[in-house]
Parts: sequence; structure tokens; C-alpha cells
Amino acid sequence: MATIRDVARHAGVSPATVSRVVNGLVGYSDATRTRVEQAVNALDYETDYLARGLKTRQTSVIGVLAPMVSDALASQVMQGIEIAAQEGGYAVMLGRTGVKSTFIASYLRTLRTYRAAGVVLISAVITPEIRQLLGPNIPVISVAISDKSGSPAVAIDDEKAAYDATRYLLGLGHRRIGLLAGDPSSIYVAKPRSQGYMRAMTEARCIPVTTTGTFFYESGAQGLGELLAQDPALTAIFAVSDEMGVAVVNELQRLGRRVPEDVSVLGFDDTSTARHVQPTLSTMAQPLEEMGRTAVTKLLRARNLGPKVMPHRLVERGSTAPPRRTS
Repeated sequence: MATIRDVARHAGVSPATVSRVVNGLVGYSDATRTRVEQAVNALDYETDYLARGLKTRQTSVIGVLAPMVSDALASQVMQGIEIAAQEGGYAVMLGRTGVKSTFIASYLRTLRTYRAAGVVLISAVITPEIRQLLGPNIPVISVAISDKSGSPAVAIDDEKAAYDATRYLLGLGHRRIGLLAGDPSSIYVAKPRSQGYMRAMTEARCIPVTTTGTFFYESGAQGLGELLAQDPALTAIFAVSDEMGVAVVNELQRLGRRVPEDVSVLGFDDTSTARHVQPTLSTMAQPLEEMGRTAVTKLLRARNLGPKVMPHRLVERGSTAPPRRTS
């Protein structure tokens, strides 16, 4: 494996100059940069992040942990993370661990060994165990979830967003609105979204009709059946994730119900999934890519790592409309 000294000899420069070039620092000419880049490519040189970390007490690696989140949501957050990381000269190490604590712990220990510059958690809260595994010198921040404790996080106000989503359906004229809520154990996402729906329905003096899902597509069809069993005359359904919303649209059409003529469907997140169904899914959008960029920016500055509330917005597409008039 080529070393930095091999690259320096090949390019006719000092190892310090090679280091400045590969790390995006200043202090060399364009011609020098070109020679170094050619030498790097010719020798297939790779930066030794661990060796650098032993000297500097920090590597140019940012860890990203996504324990249990949809691919569509994670990919949009990752776009923002990777853009900000590359702009800062950092590499990204992604861990799709599931919810198994042993996998999470192993990944975090690896990041601690590599002396990562920081860690981003996607839709996962910062627990005392995570802080202990990372140690005191590695900052950590959450994206798309907030435990309301003041921990470092970049997220929307889920309760307000769900309230606004329900108010939108009420504004269209719907009064029989079902809620396909998320996993009840998700107290930092599913619970506030359910609370927002309930607040809007209570203010409008409408009867709530609710059931729970898992946020994922597979639970959408089952959740729809449970809602219709409670009230077959529902004219609108608010699903608290786009994946469940898309499943509801598909299942309604399989049952012979038109969307939005018979039943309007509203999702949540504005992932790419919402645009890959017919009719396209109206949704309450989170600025997912921007949230990823913001998290990395805050992380690398390592200052003011408190919570950051991002704006949500309604994206109106083809799956929602006023209810049909009945004679």
C-alpha cells in the first residue's frame, strides 16, 4: 500500500504538501495540486484516517447511524449529510444497524476507535448508552427526531405539523378523518403526531378515528382495514408516513374506492415515495436534505449543539380533494 512519502516522492514535493492537498488545505500552486493528484491516482493512495486520528485525536470521518428508518427518508437525509461532509473535507461512514443494541454498540465502538469527528443519528434519540459508548470527545446530534429535552437535534415540530395537516383536511370540508398513526412505542414521533391530529379534531368537534401502524408500507393496508371497520364512511385518511400513505392509496384502489374522489389520502415526510404512486400523494413535508446539511454543519462547529426546529410545509398533490357531495 502506498504511503504519503511514496506520493511525495512521485510528485516531487514534501509529505506536508501532499497532506495539505489531500485534505483540501491551502498553501500550494495549481500545478503542484495537479502533480499530487496525479501521483495519488497513479499509486492508488488512500488516506490512513486511523493513523491521522492517533496524531490529531480526531479523524476526518463522520459516522451516521440509522437504526430503524425507511430507505426513502434515510436517503434524503443522507444527501444533505454527504453534501455538507464533502464540503468540509470529511468522509461519511453509514451504519444500518436495525434496532439490535449489539449492532449499534459495535458500530459506535468502531467510530470511537477511529476517533470520528462526530456522529449523526437519523430518527434516533441520543441515549445515555450512546453517549457512554462514544465517550466525552465525540459530539453527537439527532436528525428528524427530538426528545424535547434540549439534546442536540435538528427536527420539525411534529405535533404542530400533524395539527396543520389535519387542519388542511378539515379546511377541504372533511369531517370524517381517520388517522393511521405510527408505532405507539415511538414516543418522540408517533405520539406528537397523534396529539396534533387529536387537537385539530377536538377543536373542530369531529370524532377521531384512529389506529396504529409501524411507519412502513406493510402496515398501511392493515391499518386501512382497521380504520374502515370503525367507520366505513371515512372521506379522508391521514397517514403519518408516506410509506403508509402510499399503501393506503393502493389498497383503496384495490377495494374499488377512488382517490381522491371517494377518499382523500394525506401522507407525511415528502419522501420520493410520495411521487411514485398514482395519484401522487399529498403530504406534510420535512426538509429532509436541509436537515441533514444543518446537522453536519452544527456538528462540525461543535458549538451551539442544542435543538434546531426546522419549518414544515404542506405539499398538495393529486391524492386530496374536497369530499363528494351526497344527496
